Amino acid sequence: SAMFHRAYQGYLDHAYPYDELRPLTCSGMDTWGSYSLTLIDALDTLAVMGNHTEFRRVYTLLSESKNHFDANINVSVFETNIRIVGGLLAAHLLARRCGVEVEPGWPCNGPLLRMAEDVATRLLPAFDTETGMPFGTVNLRHGVPKGETPITCTAGVGTYIVEFGALSRLTGNPIFEETAMRAMKSLWHSKSTIGLLGNHIDVQTGKWTAT
Repeated sequence: SAMFHRAYQGYLDHAYPYDELRPLTCSGMDTWGSYSLTLIDALDTLAVMGNHTEFRRVYTLLSESKNHFDANINVSVFETNIRIVGGLLAAHLLARRCGVEVEPGWPCNGPLLRMAEDVATRLLPAFDTETGMPFGTVNLRHGVPKGETPITCTAGVGTYIVEFGALSRLTGNPIFEETAMRAMKSLWHSKSTIGLLGNHIDVQTGKWTAT
């Protein structure tokens, strides 16, 4: 607990509102998308560690932010899903336990859930491929960048079901779960004759580029 709080306080003191702390220079830098990544990534950990006061402060801070993800930036689809969509969903589900006065209809309503849905919607264009497996990079405002490579790692294809599935169940919008399932099934269909997966695949052809 002390180690976490030291690291977290170091981020607040030296790096916020940047994505991450540079520990040697004690400065901040944007690494994944200029959206205060560590603040969102650590929010559910604050709840687990029992720091409900700081959880509520950050929850309110995020709740009151406007157009947080409406930005002309290219981001990793995989990292944005596991750290931003996942972080927001986890914090949303822990909110009441941490003393947040949740909205009527919670857990199917709430500011962090709406943020997660906004981010995930901005990731969806990456999945518009021949196989349904996603490109590795997407622009949060304009979709897949021109000339983006179709080569994606296995983890960047098959791991969306946890976050996208939860998002669909909470919002009632099936598009996220269906999109994640299509990508995962397409990846599984591409396995070798002895049931193994490679580590990089062409999402347009379904052919492995690294076995």
